Amino acid sequence: MPANTAPIYTLTPDTTTDNSTGMPQGKTAAAADYDGTGANNFLMHTAGANGSYVRTVVAKAKGTNVATVLRIYVNNGATNGTASNNGFVAEISLPATTASATAGTPEIEFPMEFALKAAHRLYGGLGTAVAAGWVFTVIGGQY
Repeated sequence: MPANTAPIYTLTPDTTTDNSTGMPQGKTAAAADYDGTGANNFLMHTAGANGSYVRTVVAKAKGTNVATVLRIYVNNGATNGTASNNGFVAEISLPATTASATAGTPEIEFPMEFALKAAHRLYGGLGTAVAAGWVFTVIGGQY
């Protein structure tokens, strides 16, 4: 018999931005690994006591950058410095960008569409160091 026969909805919308995770806005340093243990990986989202749902990740360039990738990992709530606590989820291409006073750089939206267990976290890291930086926003909700 199934454990949950009714649809489950998030209780509280959650838009996690760089500042709300305690990290300064604009990621520039490279992490360059696939196990999530890089010193420059950054916290993107934390699931609450009942878990959370991650709908999408939005990336926005802050200016002129070389092309890179955003690597996303799910962490089990323990230290992300231990590889076995992390699981690689996705790699998103981030294009080279040029700062302009007359034309904005487009946002890049990457659908995630998955639930996180209670206290599990989403970490990210750039594959290549960039100059101006990227700002990331996780859109979802807490159960």
